[in-house]
Amino acid sequence: MRVGRPAFSLTELLVVLGIITLLVALLLPTIPKVRRLANSALCKSNLRECGLSLLMYANENEGWLFPENWGSDKPREKRWPVYVFRPAEWNPPVMKCPDDLQPKEDHSYILNAHLSDKKIRYGKSPGIPVDRVVWMGEKVSTSDDYYMENTGPSSDFDSIVEPYRHGINLGSNYLYLDTHVSAQPPVAVDGLLDPWDVPGNPDAPTDPSSSAPPKAQAGIGGRP
Repeated sequence: MRVGRPAFSLTELLVVLGIITLLVALLLPTIPKVRRLANSALCKSNLRECGLSLLMYANENEGWLFPENWGSDKPREKRWPVYVFRPAEWNPPVMKCPDDLQPKEDHSYILNAHLSDKKIRYGKSPGIPVDRVVWMGEKVSTSDDYYMENTGPSSDFDSIVEPYRHGINLGSNYLYLDTHVSAQPPVAVDGLLDPWDVPGNPDAPTDPSSSAPPKAQAGIGGRP
């Protein structure tokens, strides 16, 4: 005798398909959010790696936080990432955010040049808590800048800093001087100062010629 194999009826199949369709409809709106959170987490990881490399540079260069004035106006092989990252590259992968699809000059992050302008060194007081001092942040895709510096009416902040890279709620990621990374929504500009500015280092020498940060040169910190 043949025993019939158990099978779904047409009604049961339609019910299962209906449930699957309903679940897909419920999950679809969350997919972009999950992708955005994942990319933001990867971006944070990249900024942490940048922070570690910058910290190594500071340890090898009397506390100066980065080479100054070595941006997009210089040949690619002489821009600051070459003197900070190992192996030496002008466009290391950690300088790119996965949500920044076509960054100009192949980098997504910019340094806070106020730190060099105010002669802030690692371990010296910047005038405000170090966990509030931006060391590096995200730039707009169309900018080729490596530094954010000008204040007052000519401030670069509004035109260079990307406030919404990971969405309106998450904002963008920032590396702080205590080396932690966090996502912050846009910060309102306070008067004529942009939010990246710092009061300055009260311990800095008064003679600019004797306290200028070391320039990125062949051989600095043992780098080619």
